[in-house]
Amino acid sequence: MHRFSEQTLKSIPNYITYGRVIVIPLVVWLLINPTPLEQWLALLLFILAGISDLVDGFLARKFGAVSDFGKLLDPLADKVLIIAVLVMLTSLRHPTYGDSWVPAWMVVAVAAREVWVTGLRGLAAQGGVIVPASSSGKWKTVIQMVAVGALILNDLPISILGVNLTAQIFGLNLLLLSLIFSYVSAFDYTVRVLYASHEKKEDHSEGERGVH
Repeated sequence: MHRFSEQTLKSIPNYITYGRVIVIPLVVWLLINPTPLEQWLALLLFILAGISDLVDGFLARKFGAVSDFGKLLDPLADKVLIIAVLVMLTSLRHPTYGDSWVPAWMVVAVAAREVWVTGLRGLAAQGGVIVPASSSGKWKTVIQMVAVGALILNDLPISILGVNLTAQIFGLNLLLLSLIFSYVSAFDYTVRVLYASHEKKEDHSEGERGVH
């Protein structure tokens, strides 16, 4: 019984990640020509998804349930959520000016970075190389989450340090900052994966020489 309970506890982080994946189509549906209420509901689900990311990471460490599967699925769920929301926001237009809520080039820049890192992570995993996210990558995710959350609210007037602006302007500036962090972290991750792959290859070669 104790063993079953322990296994169940270790499965909770993955279940939370599955829940975050399920939230994605709901948020997408809410952002199809959204009313103000639907914007707030989409934001609420987005925030819950962001909190769940922190919770499943904490529980995975607490229960000793950190796994290669979790290391791959958890960041992938975050990326799909963020890109899906940004794509939906790109399709929305300001009723007066006709501008997109988010410039397409920013979404392309975000998606290109994520495709590169995810592809690199997958190739590394096939070779038995698992490299955890760097601190700059984690900061990127936090800033990106806040930026996308603000962008969902679009025209909502806000005040930051006495400066009056809209949630969209605030979100776009944060998204630009997150892009800087994201490409720095992508470069760092690429270097670490290449180095780890080289080290593993060297160890393998030495092992084969030892066998002969």
